Amino acid sequence: MGFFAGVVEELGRMEDKKERNDMFMLDLLEKRKATVIPILLERIERNKAERKEISGRLSKAIGFGITKEAAAVLESSGSLARILVPLEKVQQSDDPDKKINEAGIRRLSEVVLQNLSVDKIASAMEYAFDLGFAEDPSSDKLVEAIYANTQEEFEGAIAPLMDSASTGGLTAPSIRSFDINKRALIAYDPADLKAAREVIQNNLMSQLETTQNPNTGQLQFTNPDASGEILNNAVNYYVEEMSDPLKSRSGAEVIKDIYERVDALTEDPNIDLRDIAESYKTFKIPPPFQGPMPLSPDTVEETIINEEYNQ
Repeated sequence: MGFFAGVVEELGRMEDKKERNDMFMLDLLEKRKATVIPILLERIERNKAERKEISGRLSKAIGFGITKEAAAVLESSGSLARILVPLEKVQQSDDPDKKINEAGIRRLSEVVLQNLSVDKIASAMEYAFDLGFAEDPSSDKLVEAIYANTQEEFEGAIAPLMDSASTGGLTAPSIRSFDINKRALIAYDPADLKAAREVIQNNLMSQLETTQNPNTGQLQFTNPDASGEILNNAVNYYVEEMSDPLKSRSGAEVIKDIYERVDALTEDPNIDLRDIAESYKTFKIPPPFQGPMPLSPDTVEETIINEEYNQ
């Protein structure tokens, strides 16, 4: 009896030890659940919110006329959100004269793709429209993870949740940020053009030959027709420069550029205001005149000899 009693007692101790070990492992599992599951859920929700934001930006960009490829590249570079700000302001404006510059939008869609490889554009498209918006794992897996009784069951249940929580699917391709001239995306309304013309005219008064009106005391153009055409050309040049998506210049910089160009043209004694109005609509300064190359001594001597024979 003593032998069998000892065996029973030992078996009892082993069962107690196994039970304690099972309880210990179960306790560890519950602690792991309490730590891992909330973190996974937080990451999944954050990624879902991020995907929703990306989807919203892409949808808005395409609605404004930006191509899908350009929108994907701009989103991948981190530039899209900044570009949408002025477009949304115009969209929400009650001013009927405030409009989006469709030509500027088309130009933007072209220039952002110009220096990118086909593979880079494809990566941006995949990031924006495919990988970033894969379906989330079924809620069944979450239930399985919560009620798992072993580490193996828990690992199997959280594997797809880990994939969804990973930021790998939301990693954008490496594309530099674009310095976009956002003013180029907004059309110039009559008030904008009037204001630009007034500033340009005030800056060009001294170059466009003015005299003082004896009756009003104000300055007036001595050649109003030519001066008016030059001002029209200057406003067109200003709008064109300010409407280039990749030229981030302030209005003051463009007006200073116009002033310097007109000043250089008016300094040329061979160019008058009518010439500037008709032949220099973009105020491109002609290269300095280069006369005939001076003759070398040998050429001079040969010329003299030829002249002697021709006499």
